[in-house]
Amino acid sequence: MSSDSAEFDYDVIIVGGGPAGVSCAITVAQAGYKVVIVDKKSRERIGDKTCGDAIDKAALLRLNERIGLELPSGAEVSDPITKMSIAADDIDIKLSLDAPGFQVNRLIYGQRLLKDAEKLGVEVISDAPVRGILTEEVNGETYLTGIKYRKDGEEVVIRGKFTIDASGAYAAIRKELPDEFLNDGIKRELDDDELWPTYREIIQLKSEVAKHRWRNEIILMYDDDYPPPGYFWLFTEGEGALNFGIGWEKTQDLGKLKEKLHAEMAQYFSPDQYDVIARGGGQIPFRPPFDSLVFNGGALAGDAACMVHPVTAEGHGPALDTASHLGTSIISALKDDRRDRDSLWGYNVNVAHHYGEKHMAAHTMKEMLRSVGADGLKFLIEKEIFKEEELNLIFAGTEITNAVSNLEKLKRLLKLFMRPSLLLHLKKLLTYSNRVNDIYQAYPTNPEDLANWRKERNEALNVSF
Repeated sequence: MSSDSAEFDYDVIIVGGGPAGVSCAITVAQAGYKVVIVDKKSRERIGDKTCGDAIDKAALLRLNERIGLELPSGAEVSDPITKMSIAADDIDIKLSLDAPGFQVNRLIYGQRLLKDAEKLGVEVISDAPVRGILTEEVNGETYLTGIKYRKDGEEVVIRGKFTIDASGAYAAIRKELPDEFLNDGIKRELDDDELWPTYREIIQLKSEVAKHRWRNEIILMYDDDYPPPGYFWLFTEGEGALNFGIGWEKTQDLGKLKEKLHAEMAQYFSPDQYDVIARGGGQIPFRPPFDSLVFNGGALAGDAACMVHPVTAEGHGPALDTASHLGTSIISALKDDRRDRDSLWGYNVNVAHHYGEKHMAAHTMKEMLRSVGADGLKFLIEKEIFKEEELNLIFAGTEITNAVSNLEKLKRLLKLFMRPSLLLHLKKLLTYSNRVNDIYQAYPTNPEDLANWRKERNEALNVSF
């Protein structure tokens, strides 16, 4: 589809200056295209977010190789991470897996990324909440052509060849999409079982307790007081500082997050032993990515695309990583003077082959946690039904059947004879996780085959996305 460039103010409009927004902006701007980031926050707060603050190192290394993005360093890093642990009821009853990464200061790191984008010519419009989208009919099809936003009390309209929703869980653009854009599995609003309200506090320990035993570690603690897959987290923030948080499905009315968090924190420190240096809450999408993330004239990225790991809630690395691939697809489409959905389809394929597969495998783990509860998880950990290397494979979205000898399988099955329900849930987890790879590697290379693929995937994995 050809178009007159004079009709558009920008090649790409990106709503949201968080990790997905800046990654896409940097990628496209490096190719010389005109890009703008529109964000509702003040300029000095763009990039900040209330979350666990962890980021996967592997995603950052891929970005460094692909677009030269420098890894976080100096004041951007609160603490390096070496492992993630899964605990049940007791913080010392846990299973750990390799998880090299960083605890980052989201604001300092986010502001640096924003400056990196600006150095490439990306325009940043702050204090500008989006108030609507623009669409038009082209050759009988609907196209997204821009946005309306408020700035200094006035409504402003801008037009772009592509408009990207990187506005986070709020999904300012996705909520406004026309009906015909929803046929490939995109939803305007998420269901309550796909959303997690969360609350966290970062504390600075006082001198008498300044050292803690969780350096370089992040821990997810499951407890039947807030049924899995909800959990309490304890993340390192360096020597003398910790990031405590809690979250559960929106379907669960379990009381106030803040009160529950303080009850958990009291098991480790009394309030007079620390100062709270940051606090806040938010909402996280907790489901695999939508089956398609693209439409005529635009796409979804980051939390707006549900790019958050369905167990660990790590969305920072996936947002950065996948949005760069989106940028690559946009560049290809712009070079071909196209704006249609098909021109961005490579972004869908890339997401499916990596994060789609990985996060669907994690979704099967999440559903097992929901079924067995913290008590069942505690049994699986104590009896060593899972080994660390196998947990690594499951979280990576990799088949584990061939990684375990038949003798070892038999020994573990014998341990489960007294817990037949756990045996059933574990069998279901392994069955589904071993199917995920083949299914997502067969993601269709063209939109016409998507409906059949979704139907076959849902039947094979017993899901209804």
